[in-house]
Amino acid sequence: MRRAFAIAGWLLLASPLAQAACGYVDASAKPPASKDLYRVVVREVDGVKVDGGDAGRIKLDVGMHRILVQERIADERRGRSKLGQIKLDKDSVMRKIIEINIQADGAYLVAAQLIEKPSADAPADYWEPVVWRKQLVACR
Repeated sequence: MRRAFAIAGWLLLASPLAQAACGYVDASAKPPASKDLYRVVVREVDGVKVDGGDAGRIKLDVGMHRILVQERIADERRGRSKLGQIKLDKDSVMRKIIEINIQADGAYLVAAQLIEKPSADAPADYWEPVVWRKQLVACR
């Protein structure tokens, strides 16, 4: 009887389903305005383009991933106002890469963090991509 349980347990651990750990990158949740965060759109994951319909919540294998996101700061009135204050074109949108180490059953909510005083040497560095919340979510 013990042998049957040991074999069944070994088969469960060896099955692909038991080893297929995953997590999510999520750009669909609205980030908190109180932290001066703005929405982003995921454009690529590890160099592979993401379809527009799939750009909200993306399932990924565990491990390090390079996520290309596009800021949407000017989509909100407060964002347009702040871009105007730092004399940036409200119609330009920049893309940047954030590297995220995806852990099993983790959901990483990403956003754009506005930098109100960008360097004169690098005026395009007016924002940076950030993970503003990590949640524990069962990945299926």
